[in-house]
Amino acid sequence: MPPTSNPAVPWTTWALRVTAALFLFMTLAQGLLAGLFVTGDAGLLTVHSAVGGTLSVVAAVQVIAAVLDRRGRARAGQPAGRRLIVLSVLALVMTVGQIGLGMARVVAPHMFIGVTTAAVAMLALLLVLTENRWIPVQVSGLAQEVR
Repeated sequence: MPPTSNPAVPWTTWALRVTAALFLFMTLAQGLLAGLFVTGDAGLLTVHSAVGGTLSVVAAVQVIAAVLDRRGRARAGQPAGRRLIVLSVLALVMTVGQIGLGMARVVAPHMFIGVTTAAVAMLALLLVLTENRWIPVQVSGLAQEVR
């Protein structure tokens, strides 16, 4: 019997992919909302604030998913780097800092860190989609040994 592979991707990897993509899209939406607010639509400040709070939850879930995915990879003998954990923690810290700066109306650093957060989010998603692939595990002739 020829060896088979297990193409299944663990739920932790899927959770990491989804949270990284969601975090990036929400971060980009924040830039759009801020730009529309600056052009005169004052009601979007409330939406911008609500999205920021939700963004911090998504960032926290991304940190948890990155840690769990790394642990699962280590157990499965897969390459398990710490870069995604570091980027996820950095994104969470920057997001929480953004909330504080936004509430204090400290606009210049708030905008700079917002752009930097979007760059970190893009890098994290790039790593998730390129370097964070599961390598199929080859199953040896266990069926032959059972007979």
